[in-house]
Amino acid sequence: MFKFPEPIDLKRRDEIIEAVAKRIEQFGMLVPAIFFLEMNKPISYISGQAMHFFAPIIGVFFQTFEDYAYFLDDRKNVELLIQKLESLSDKEEEAQRKGKAERKLRRTMKGTMLDEAMKMEPGKKGQDPKNLGSQ
Repeated sequence: MFKFPEPIDLKRRDEIIEAVAKRIEQFGMLVPAIFFLEMNKPISYISGQAMHFFAPIIGVFFQTFEDYAYFLDDRKNVELLIQKLESLSDKEEEAQRKGKAERKLRRTMKGTMLDEAMKMEPGKKGQDPKNLGSQ
């Protein structure tokens, strides 16, 4: 007979959160996804119910469709997903800051041409570039 799917447990919920967050991060859409989820958090229950309604049709093609419907039924799950995305966004922002600081440090370490000219030995300043190889 037909077996009705059961609501997801905490382990499956965490797997869904990780999978969705990883996929959003791959596309580089962390901030837009956070805005979208924050705006639509109040209607997440209605979205989940709509997914339950279409599950008999779409569930034939996607085995995990019903799991995502149960996921959206609880607003706490959406809030957990938002928190996960925010933590990933913070990590990405911190990595960008570190990269920017490293580039700035390399630039200051390299110096300018004027600094290099000031460091040259006094005897080499007036030499003719053609005669450099003969010494």
